Amino acid sequence: LETFEKNFDSIHHAYFYTNTKTGESQWSKPRAMGIFDIPAKDEWILLRDAHNFPYYFNPRSMDMSWNPPPHLDMCCNKDLPHNWWNEFPIRTGPCPNFSTAEHRGKRYCTECMIQ
Repeated sequence: LETFEKNFDSIHHAYFYTNTKTGESQWSKPRAMGIFDIPAKDEWILLRDAHNFPYYFNPRSMDMSWNPPPHLDMCCNKDLPHNWWNEFPIRTGPCPNFSTAEHRGKRYCTECMIQ
């Protein structure tokens, strides 16, 4: 059982299993696990609903939230328009992404850092 890890695919909104020794992935649970299963990683990921609105999901606890989890490092960009509003005129709003880089003491996601 230690050979596999359970991951969540944010595009297909489904779990998959990865063999940590070979790197191979599969959608179905490995037969060697029988009736047992392993927990997914305890992490928050950014997903989008059918209207492209961002929301946050934890695959282990199955918690969902429209607001970013308070203890995570989020992008601090609040002034640029973000395409998830899907409205005209385009409104500005907070960036929903997790931060990945620091610039002048503030944390930004990759998308906002380029702008």
